Order: sequence, then structure tokens, then C-alpha cells
Amino acid sequence: MHRHGSSAAKHLTTTGLLLLSGLCLLVILLQDVRAAVMPGGNGGWLVVASRPSAPEAINTARGFASRFPQTTVFQSNNGWFAVSLGWMTQPDGNRYRASLISSGAIPGDSYFHNGQRFQFAIWSATGVTGGASQSLFASTRISAQPPGRPAPAPSAQQAYVTGLDPTGDNFLSLRTGPSTRYREIVRMGMNTPLTILGRSGAWLNVALADGRTGWAYGKYVASGPGYAPATVAPAPVAPATVAKRSITPPRRGVVGDLGATGDNFLSLRTGAGTRFAEIARLLEGTGVTMLAQQGAWFEVELSNGMRGWAYGRYLDAARPQQSASTNVPTIGPDKPRDVSPAPPSSSDELSQTKPNLPDLGALPEGKRVALVIGNSAYEHAPVLPNPKNDATDLMESLERLGFTVILGLDQNKVAMESTVRDYVRTIQDADVALFFYAGHAMQLSGRNYLIPIDAKLEDQTAVDFETIELGTLLDYMNAPGRLSVALLDACRDNPLSRRFSRSLGVSRSSQVERGLAAPQAGGGNILIGFATAPGEVALDGDEDNSPFTTALLSHIETPGLEIEIMMKRVKADVYDATRGTQSPWHNSALRREFYFRK
Repeated sequence: MHRHGSSAAKHLTTTGLLLLSGLCLLVILLQDVRAAVMPGGNGGWLVVASRPSAPEAINTARGFASRFPQTTVFQSNNGWFAVSLGWMTQPDGNRYRASLISSGAIPGDSYFHNGQRFQFAIWSATGVTGGASQSLFASTRISAQPPGRPAPAPSAQQAYVTGLDPTGDNFLSLRTGPSTRYREIVRMGMNTPLTILGRSGAWLNVALADGRTGWAYGKYVASGPGYAPATVAPAPVAPATVAKRSITPPRRGVVGDLGATGDNFLSLRTGAGTRFAEIARLLEGTGVTMLAQQGAWFEVELSNGMRGWAYGRYLDAARPQQSASTNVPTIGPDKPRDVSPAPPSSSDELSQTKPNLPDLGALPEGKRVALVIGNSAYEHAPVLPNPKNDATDLMESLERLGFTVILGLDQNKVAMESTVRDYVRTIQDADVALFFYAGHAMQLSGRNYLIPIDAKLEDQTAVDFETIELGTLLDYMNAPGRLSVALLDACRDNPLSRRFSRSLGVSRSSQVERGLAAPQAGGGNILIGFATAPGEVALDGDEDNSPFTTALLSHIETPGLEIEIMMKRVKADVYDATRGTQSPWHNSALRREFYFRK
């Protein structure tokens, strides 16, 4: 009887422990659920950026908040901070996201997330922060309408711009935040009607009639209706910076044939571009001294000391002056005759007759823009010696071929995003768009991702927050009427992708493959080239450049070489240089021939 009672007690104790363990597990699960900020159902947060620190994320969010009033910053469970425009239900959300991406309002890699990783809101343009709550969800829900703040509440105060000095700037800046350090959105003239939404010190949060919102200095805003409509001018957008390269020593040149211009003169301008003021008009045969090159433009000095910029297509290298001894006549038994100087007999002599500059007269018409990125100094992986060299050397070749080049060297995630967006804006009116990338990259589930130098790739969120998807950039390049070329020397052995594969665990590790996946050229007029075959690993090289870039540099400036023939020659050179271990690959959907130089 005693033994039976003891057994029952043990049974009850065991049952109690199991119930207690289950209860503890339930409490933990409930705590995890409460920690997540999930709209539920088929709702998701539209994430447009992520940053490693709260100040960076909030600063980014303020830039979006002027157009998207539900913008909120969440702390994620991986320590990063996500910037969201608010949440929406599907399928309306995907349609809305696609429209914003196509208009350039948000990055192409923006996506919807169910909020499971989000712990709480640390900042919101709505003023509502904290964990999951009805007030947070109610204030951050996006309605499917064009971007901009909804119509102001009836209590919102009407106002207008006033007090501007007509002898000064004569405009009031609308900015993304309450300080002059924030980016300028538009410039507002006198009497521009406004709606006051809020205040921060001496600054007012205001809305324009077209729905755009931002911050204006309160000294120049008065309450009441405006007196007359006013024009709101967009803030000036600085063009992409193109490096200026000095020509040392300066070279002599001459204004060449102007028959193709439709004018009988070549404009000399204050800067490298047609947007700069014209300061002189140069006739054919005018001698110049070429001092520097910026893209397809040259800084020149005239014989009278005047300096300016001229379009290089219409500049030729001046013929060298011959020494007096070469013009001495030869006299024989027959009628004396002058013997013209013999042409140069060696390549060294030929190089003296023409500077090492692009022969832009041999280039096709049209605007050419290139984005060249080389990442060598990786912070969490061994340094790659050559990508930086590859990018710099290719930039010089492309400039000689008339490209406006946007260069990015050793860029982290934020810098790469900024550089890519500059490029996307610059190619809007380009006839030819080229992208070259050297550095680490990886493929996941058939999609390719470029890896900035600060990437760690330690957990499953890394693809979303630490890389840039190649396909997004290709989509922007692949526009109607434009010829595009994408060349990637990015298939090197990658310890970062192996680390990322381990972080995914056994169930998903098979999705991370060697090398890069073969992207589809699609219906666009585009050629895509890799340093090696899809799924294979390329060599970084023992010289100053990789085998792929070495071959590319040796052929890209060859006159009369069509690009697909060029790629075959590059493939042959790399195959021979690596003794058959590496063979470049390309996929072309080009509908016409393309020559870097005719």
C-alpha cells in the first residue's frame, strides 16, 4: 500500500512537471508573438531600406516621410533597423509597390515583410511608436492611392509663403526635415498656398496643394489664404560626378571637320556639358592645347589664353611639326624635286602623332553611360587584390570610348545603393548603358546578389539587408530603345557565401550555389557577360588585373570589332590564359550590332 501511494505521487509529480514545462513553452511562444509586430492576415510592411544603426535609419526614414506619412522605423531581432512606408494587404500591396518602383519613388529591392522579425517601432512619422498595438496598425496602414499625404484634417491650418526678399534668393525651401541640413525637395515662390500640419521649434511641417509634404522655416510662412498661385520649382538635381583626368603633358589639337554638326563652329563652354554657358565659337582649323578630359569633353586653351570645354568628337590631334632637316630638298641630275617627309615607320613614332585620347570621331552617335564598381577591401572576408584595379583600368578605357563613367570603389551597402541610384537617374536618356562589377557576389535560389564590402552574411536576413540584387539593376537598364551591356567579373571563390549557406541550415543550404546563376536577357536589347560559366568560380589573377578584365581591356578599344565577336575573343584569351580552367559566358538578346569603336 505504501509502495502504491509512492508510485502515484511520482506519477502526479511527473505530470505536473510536464504541464509546467508546457505552460512555460506556451508563455515563451506568446512572448515571441507579442514581440513581433505583425498586421496579420494577408497584411505586410512595405520595407524600403535597412540600416545598422537607429540614427541612420531615422535619417533615411525622414527622407521618405515627406511623401509617405506612414513611414516607420522598426528594430529587428537581428539588431538592424528596417524603414517601412507602412503596411498593406495583398494583392493591392504588390500593385502599389510595383507602381512606386516603376516611378523611381522607392528602391527596386523594396519588399513586403509580415513583421515577424520586427520587435517594436522606434520612430514613426505618425508619432505612434512601441510594440504591436491597434493604434500603431491604424495609423500606419497605407491606402492604395498615389504617394503623398492624404487630404489634411479639417482642423489643419491654411497658410502661404510670404516675406521673401526679391533681391535675394526669392524662394523658400521645402526640406525633408526641420533644419537646413536636410535635403531640399522644392523651392516655393511668394504666395505659395500651404497647409500647416505640425511644428518643430521654428520649423513648420507643411503640405503643398499637390500632396507633397516637408518642412519650411516658419519665419516665411503666414496664416490665411494665399493671394495668388505661385510656381513651385523642383530642387536642382546634381548630375552624376565624372572624374576629370589631367592630360600630362598637355597635347596640341585642332578643331576638325564640323560638317556633321549642322553649324560652322564648335562651341567653347564654361564646363563639360551642353548645359554650361557658351563663351566662344571655334572655327575649323583653330589650334588648341588639350589640358584635361572629363567623359567625352576636353578642357582646352586657345592661343589667346582663353580656356573652356569643347566636345571631343570634333577635336583632332595636331600633326607634329617637322624639323627643318626633314624638309631639305634632294637635288639630282634630273629636275630637282622636294621629297615629302616619310610617314612614321614605327608604332612609337605613330604614338607621337596622336595623343592617348579617344578618337571620338570614330564613335557612333548617342549618349553613353557606364557604372563601374570594384570592391576589393572586404571587411569580413579576405581582401581581393584586383577588383579595384579592374574597375579603374576599365573606367579609363570607357572614357576613351566616349562613356560618361560613374565609378564606385570599395563601397559599403549604403554607398553602393547611392551609386546605383545615381546611375539609374543618369541613364534615363542614354542610348547605351553599361554596367561592370568586379568583386564578390553569390546566387541564391537562381537569383544573383552583389556583395558590398561591409556585408557579414551571418544570418537569414542578410540577403534582404546586406546585398544588392543584380536583377533589379538589370530591369532598370533594360529599357525600350536603349542598348545595354552588363559585364560581371564576380564569380570568385567566396567565403562569405559559404558562411551564409551555413547560416541557412541543412534545409535551405542547397539553394546557395557556386558562382552566379545565368540571368535571362529577356525581351530587352541587352547583352550579359560573366567572367566564367554560370555555377563556376573565376580566378582573381596573379597580375594587376583578373584574366577576364585583362582580356576585356585588350579588345574593347579595337576599331571595327562587334561586341559579340569581341566576347568570343575574350573567351578564347581567358581560356588560353587559365589553361582551360575558366571560360567566360555571355547571353545576348541584342537586336542590332554594337561597336565600342567603329
